[in-house]
Amino acid sequence: MASPIQNTQRPETASCGLVVIARDTTDSIITRISSQRDLLGAIQTARCVLRLKAEAIRAEVHHREHPTSDYPRKPLALLSRDDLGAGQTR
Repeated sequence: MASPIQNTQRPETASCGLVVIARDTTDSIITRISSQRDLLGAIQTARCVLRLKAEAIRAEVHHREHPTSDYPRKPLALLSRDDLGAGQTR
C-alpha cells in the first residue's frame, strides 16, 4: 500500500491564496497578481514587478481578498525600490 504524500512546506511559506500588488506614489494599486506560489515565491514575484513597472514604488504580498479590495491590512511582505540592489531597476 502506498503511503500518502505528506506536505513538507513550513506553515509560514505555504500558499493559502496570495496576491502581489504594486502601488504608485498616490498609494493606488497599479498591478494585482494572484499567486499560487508560497510566500518566498510571491516575494520573488514582487521583486520582478518592481523591476518591470516603472511607476511602482512598492510591492506588497497579501492574503487574497475579493477582486476589488484595496488591501488595507498589514501585508505579509513589503518591498520598495530601495530594497532592490543597485542595478536591479530599469
